[in-house]
Amino acid sequence: MKIKEKPEDFYVKEIIDLDKKEPGETFKYFILWKRNLTTIRAIRIVAKKLRISKKRISFAGEKDKKAVTEQYIAIRNLKKFKEFYDFGNVKLKYVGSFSEPVRISDIVGNYFKIVVRDLSKKEIQTFQDNIEIYKRGFINYFDEQRFGDIRTNNHLIGKAIIKRNWEEACKILLTFTSDEESPLATKARLYLRENWGDWRIAIKKFPRWLDVELAVLNHLVRNPEDFLGALKKIHRRLLKLFVHAYQSYLWNVMVSKYIQEVTSDYNILRTRFGELAIPKRNEDVYQLQNLEFPIIGYTTDLKDYPGYEEIIREVLNSEGVEIEDFFFVDPPYLSSEGSKRRVVVTPTNLKYVYMKSELTLEFILPRGSYATMFIKHLFI
Repeated sequence: MKIKEKPEDFYVKEIIDLDKKEPGETFKYFILWKRNLTTIRAIRIVAKKLRISKKRISFAGEKDKKAVTEQYIAIRNLKKFKEFYDFGNVKLKYVGSFSEPVRISDIVGNYFKIVVRDLSKKEIQTFQDNIEIYKRGFINYFDEQRFGDIRTNNHLIGKAIIKRNWEEACKILLTFTSDEESPLATKARLYLRENWGDWRIAIKKFPRWLDVELAVLNHLVRNPEDFLGALKKIHRRLLKLFVHAYQSYLWNVMVSKYIQEVTSDYNILRTRFGELAIPKRNEDVYQLQNLEFPIIGYTTDLKDYPGYEEIIREVLNSEGVEIEDFFFVDPPYLSSEGSKRRVVVTPTNLKYVYMKSELTLEFILPRGSYATMFIKHLFI
């Protein structure tokens, strides 16, 4: 079985209700089409091509890299513009002018069209069995995109930040390696791991495309022991993403433990960011339908979760963190109040067709849910 064999096999389109946006002239809205690029990289290309600061561009959420995706962006104070731009792997189509930027709360959901290739007869049978179970709902786990497609270490950096271990956060960011990364980057990281503190030589070894790492190293060259200052050189949106990744990791662990306690028949999905329990039976998924678990933040009150407060405390204790740790005085923008997340989410407008060894699925998921996790349920 192959998923994302090529970018065109994974198509995502962001759904936003523009009728709810206030008309105006401050922000020009475009649909950003990209292929095989991260959203951040695509935004940089747009900014460079239009000769504007990327700070003038707002977007709601980040989309998969190895995919073809469409999402909304808003460009502030763009006086002269064209209806359509073609920058190769990035294209823009003008859709209207509004008085406010694009926000994550604008997203209604995401439409997916996914092709799964090279299916064996056993995998086709597994799909036929599982689609009847999970088409009405699957466990709303965060998937690897949240933790980093290549190195899958965002949550590890986030945990170090939550524990105020600034040096450890820098060390994970700079030296954590993965077989998925390029040999040149891996070689640089291994050098620094073995020669921690040798910033001046290390910075010469890191490839130019690792701009986040280079920003951190540049600060450490000038201020060798100021690890918090080095982290502050990272854009606050990315820095907060590390914290969010750790919150997502905690949510996954708590829900998985709960499912193992209340469900007698489940599979274990093994991932690069932990083991996740997935119920095997319709009735077990159904009993979780209306359940919400907390995304831990500094306002989380465990008394609101009497049925599984003990599991939450157990996970926090094992991680060595407390709820208060999610409040930051410095830098304050890392503070996270927390929220709630549904344990089960249901794909809508589901269609699927398979021909020989190839399966094509179409469906819509609400904001924040992962199509790849749905696919994993179907083939476990």
